[in-house]
Amino acid sequence: MEGYRQAFRVVVKAQNGRTVYLGLSDRGAKHMLHTLARRFLMVWGGMFLLGFVISYWSARRTLLRVERITETVARIGTEDLEERLPEPVNSDEISRLAKTFNHMLDRLQASVNQLRTVTGGIAHDLKSPVTLIRGTLESALCDEGNEKWRDLVGEAIEGLDRLSQLLNTTLDIAEAEAGALRLDRRPVDFSDVVRQLVDIYQPAMAERHHEVTSDLEEHVVIDADLPLLNRVVSNLLENELTHLPVGCRVSIRLHSHQGSAEFLIEDNGPGFPPEIGGRAFDRFVKGKHSPGHGLGLAFVDAVVQAHGGAASGLSQSNHY
Repeated sequence: MEGYRQAFRVVVKAQNGRTVYLGLSDRGAKHMLHTLARRFLMVWGGMFLLGFVISYWSARRTLLRVERITETVARIGTEDLEERLPEPVNSDEISRLAKTFNHMLDRLQASVNQLRTVTGGIAHDLKSPVTLIRGTLESALCDEGNEKWRDLVGEAIEGLDRLSQLLNTTLDIAEAEAGALRLDRRPVDFSDVVRQLVDIYQPAMAERHHEVTSDLEEHVVIDADLPLLNRVVSNLLENELTHLPVGCRVSIRLHSHQGSAEFLIEDNGPGFPPEIGGRAFDRFVKGKHSPGHGLGLAFVDAVVQAHGGAASGLSQSNHY
């Protein structure tokens, strides 16, 4: 109404020649509306903050549980399958995941133990008669007799030695591929290992007129099983010596790369035969004219993978 600073709701009614004015102030309604709005905003803000805190706490709790599972899984290796994931009492998705993973580890451990038992039994059953036959032939070889007969016995002993080596290599490859190969890992100076073996093979390389060059970085230390590492490098050098034609160039390099060791053998030979293709590191894969059994590179690949590395080869030059 004019002349009033406060707003009114006014109702006008004419009765018996008189005019009746009825006014109602909006102050109380506006005050109540503002109060309700403030309280609504406070309640909404509190619910939003509480929901954020609950969501953050739940997500962080879930992520911590996932992180513990990840750390436990990272510690579990083929040499130690005893560790298990913690199984919470509550039955949510992560708990079921942990239980399922533990059941999988139980089955995996049983399979690995069974594989070790079988391979150990095979090795014992096959190596014992081979050793007995070899001993008998050695005893016969020591006796005086026909020289031709002695040569035949010597060839038989060499054949048994090759058979024993073949059995050992096959069992090692099977265990490595199944993740059951026992590794006695210790700090090893890879540079010294390669240098010593190159010196050993150098005379044989020189006989075949191979030009061998070495580029070995000093003190490349890795955690490895030394006997297996020696066999890996020996197999690679033996492969070069056996399959390269006379008068080739062989380059041997070793250097550290991003916390690991990179060992390369390159040559200018004809490379892998076409029938091998990309299967050079598969078991029993060899060229038509190869005198071996196709296990040398398969053994290299299995042992390198057991150590957490990788082996590869190119068709025109060999890289390891």
